[in-house]
Amino acid sequence: MNTIFIHKNLHESLTTAGLALMIYSAFMMVGNAIGGVTFDRFSRRGTLYAGYIIAVGSLLGMSIHHVWPTYAIMLVILGFGMGLSYTAINAYTAFIAEQMSGDSRVIFNNMYLAANIGIAIGSTAVGFIFKLSIFLTFFIPVLLFVLCIVILIFRGNLLDQENEAELEKSATRTYITEEVDPRIKIGDSRFKINLIIICAAIFAVWLGYSQWDSNMSIYMLNKGFSTRQYGLVFTFNAASLLIIQPVMNRVVSKFFKLLKNQILLGTAIMGLSFLILPKAQTYLMFIISMLVLTIGESMVFPTIPALLSKMSTNKNRGTFQSFYSIFGSLGRALGPYAGSLVITMLSFSHLFIIITVMMLIFAFAMIGVKELE
Repeated sequence: MNTIFIHKNLHESLTTAGLALMIYSAFMMVGNAIGGVTFDRFSRRGTLYAGYIIAVGSLLGMSIHHVWPTYAIMLVILGFGMGLSYTAINAYTAFIAEQMSGDSRVIFNNMYLAANIGIAIGSTAVGFIFKLSIFLTFFIPVLLFVLCIVILIFRGNLLDQENEAELEKSATRTYITEEVDPRIKIGDSRFKINLIIICAAIFAVWLGYSQWDSNMSIYMLNKGFSTRQYGLVFTFNAASLLIIQPVMNRVVSKFFKLLKNQILLGTAIMGLSFLILPKAQTYLMFIISMLVLTIGESMVFPTIPALLSKMSTNKNRGTFQSFYSIFGSLGRALGPYAGSLVITMLSFSHLFIIITVMMLIFAFAMIGVKELE
């Protein structure tokens, strides 16, 4: 919707819209990095509070004064706040996953499913709310973030088994007696190769996926479809996840004992979904492409944080989860702008083929990751 609003309502070019989203994602990436450090070294809940409060302030600005360039400035500030929040939420999820018995993928899958239910409701509602009022389009998220802050105030203590002072006192003893650093087991040089491959794969996947959040809106509008129909594609995406994700929880984990193999297959499926788009003329073809993409993303997006959690310790879990957010944000930052350049210089069809090839390359690169049993 940001691309549509900037391009259609604020009358800026598609390239300018892509550049604004790139800067937004860049500041989200900064928020991710800072969030990982503050979560590990300072305050867990404080990191989450900061992210929520910054998001509330920026969205209030967008709802009151949604003109160019104020809108772009508020969007960038929102990106920073969201970056802090995403990393803190992922890190908390990783802590909970480590405390669970059984497959840790379950909690990551459930969190991903919950997030996509929110996306489904939001994508469906925004088409109607946007036509009703631009003010409400930005003010309703303000109310939702305020609700998150209220929940954190009254129930946030449940996120921590002990208060932070107790954690600080027991930290050294706990790490020495209970945890062995995966870096030692894998070997330092091989561990670094693992991180390079995983982070590159995260970047590539989000670079491609971000096209659906940006340039695909223009592609569908050019094909004669409405903004509401574009939004409903994401509703279908999240609704289908309600069926697909439980299957992934129960079935896929039995076939893939190593997380990297699940990521490999899922990334390849995501890449192949873009081959449907060059010849897509009917709405059904876009739905089929999104369905294939959904199958792939349900195997990839919850599993990469689980793999990073498997490679981390309680000392650096927030920092490692920030890697997923940072390189995901980097992909989202460059994706819309890079995509718009390819479209301008070549065509949408060339863009889709490039994304497919790129994802397949990084999918098979996952073979090089050394994962502990």
